[in-house]
Amino acid sequence: MELIQIGTNTYYLKNNTNIGIYKVNDTDIYLIDTGNDSDAGKKILKVVQEQNWTVKGIINTHSHADHIGGNKIIQARTNADIFANSLEGAYINDPILEPSMLYSAYPLKDLQNKFTMAEKSQVTKNLTALPAGLEVISLSGHSPQMIGIKTSDDIYFLGDSLISLLTINKYHVFYIYNVNEFLNTLDYLATLKGKLFIPSHTEAYQDIHELINLNRNKVNEICDNILKICKEPLSFEVILQKLFDHYNLHFNLLQYSLVGSTLKAYLNYLYTTNKLTYICENNQILWTIPN
Repeated sequence: MELIQIGTNTYYLKNNTNIGIYKVNDTDIYLIDTGNDSDAGKKILKVVQEQNWTVKGIINTHSHADHIGGNKIIQARTNADIFANSLEGAYINDPILEPSMLYSAYPLKDLQNKFTMAEKSQVTKNLTALPAGLEVISLSGHSPQMIGIKTSDDIYFLGDSLISLLTINKYHVFYIYNVNEFLNTLDYLATLKGKLFIPSHTEAYQDIHELINLNRNKVNEICDNILKICKEPLSFEVILQKLFDHYNLHFNLLQYSLVGSTLKAYLNYLYTTNKLTYICENNQILWTIPN
């Protein structure tokens, strides 16, 4: 992890999941996310100790395992408060909820791993209790109540509201919980003015408009492809298969769960916008273009 200072009080650890750091005085800091597992937590603590800092709190942008994986060890060793809103906090307190949502039932043991299920930690504070100098912004879409953080240095930590170019080109169908909210968040991000913007899984940006457009264009492309697939009535499983084939995606249980859940979000969006409808036929739900 590389520690980079980007403002008077604002730093970040460049990592697979970027970790925000905000200093409230000479020694006390607040972390923004903690990486994907206890190893990430240990590396964060090592940097903190080298700087003679004290972790007073952890702010989780959302509850996905790669953002809360270091929570447990950091909280255990520092007694730091964990800040989250009510819905994301429920998943942090009970991580089994994440794979359960992906599987739509108690999850197969193969889905209960560090990629979908962090070790349990305890949310202790509401986001309204954050110290001065930190502002919460709503960035829902990728997850139900994801947030971002703006610091007093005019730096924005954006969670997974913007997906990296590398991920878009490799996976195409990146995880979305609510497509309409994801697109609304992209519109909101386009209005922001700041010194620096830090998405969680790519480099820092001074200007995020190109990345916003890449995200929006990919979502629109996937919508168009689903509509082409559904020119004849098809079941969810067949649509999912055709989507995997179209983008040459690697099929396994994790990708089935992530892409499948995302496809359901797209179907809901296209149904809500009257571009798709469903019919019940031969004990199947079939998706198709409205007459």
